[in-house]
Amino acid sequence: MSALRQPPLYSSPVPVSASRHHSLCLLPAFSFGFTDDVTSLPLTGAEFPSASRTYPIVFTPQSPFSPVCILGIRDSGNLFVDEAGQWRSGAYLPAYVRRFPFLLMADPASGRMVLGVEEASGRLSSDQGDRLFEHRQPTPFLNQTLTFCADFNRQWDESLDMVRAFHDAGILVEEDSEVELSESQSLKLGGFLIVDETRLNDLGNDVFAQWRARGWLPALYAHLASRHNWADLAQRIGPGGR
Repeated sequence: MSALRQPPLYSSPVPVSASRHHSLCLLPAFSFGFTDDVTSLPLTGAEFPSASRTYPIVFTPQSPFSPVCILGIRDSGNLFVDEAGQWRSGAYLPAYVRRFPFLLMADPASGRMVLGVEEASGRLSSDQGDRLFEHRQPTPFLNQTLTFCADFNRQWDESLDMVRAFHDAGILVEEDSEVELSESQSLKLGGFLIVDETRLNDLGNDVFAQWRARGWLPALYAHLASRHNWADLAQRIGPGGR
C-alpha cells in the first residue's frame, strides 16, 4: 500500500482495537467544518468524472504525483463549506472526506495495514451513534467502514499508477495561467501539474490503447474538462464571494 504522507485532516490516528474502542460509537457528520482550512484534498481517479463537475483537478508536482481536487485558492480556505459547516449543495463530496475519521494505516507494532481512527475528530461517543464493537467483535458498521477504506486505498494506488504513467509519457506540465478575481485583479496559478493537450494529442495509438485497457481514459478526459471550474472558484473569492 502506498501510504499518504501526513494525510490532510488527520493529526494522530491510532489503530482501531477492541481493547481501546470496544465501548465507543461514531456520531454522524453534522458538520464538515474540520475541512474549513484546506484548499485541496486527495482524489482518486475513479472520482474524476463526478468531481470534475465541481472542482479543478490537478496533480502535485513532486513524486508520487498525486491527484487532488482544488477546494480553494491560497489562503481562501475551503470554498465549498459554509459558515454552518455544511458542504455546498450539489457539490461532489470526495471519498477522502467521507471516510473521515477513519483510514488505513500501518500498525506501529506489526507494520501491517489496519483500520485507524482520528480520535480527536470529535465524532467518537460512548452512548450515541453507530457502535464499533459488540461483545468486543466488530459490528457490521465497522466492517463496512473497513471495506470502504480498503477500497479507497486500492483506488488510490491505481490512481498513483495512472498519474505516474501520464508523467512518464511526458504529458504533464506545470500550470502557468491566471484567473480573474475582478475587472482589476487577477490571480496567477502555479505549483501543480496538468495534462498538456498538445502533448496528449501527439501520443501514439498504442499508448491510448494501453490506457484504455487500464480504464484511465474517463479520468483523463474528466481532468481536462475540470479546468472550467477555476472560474467558479475565482467568483467565490472575488467580489460577492466568500
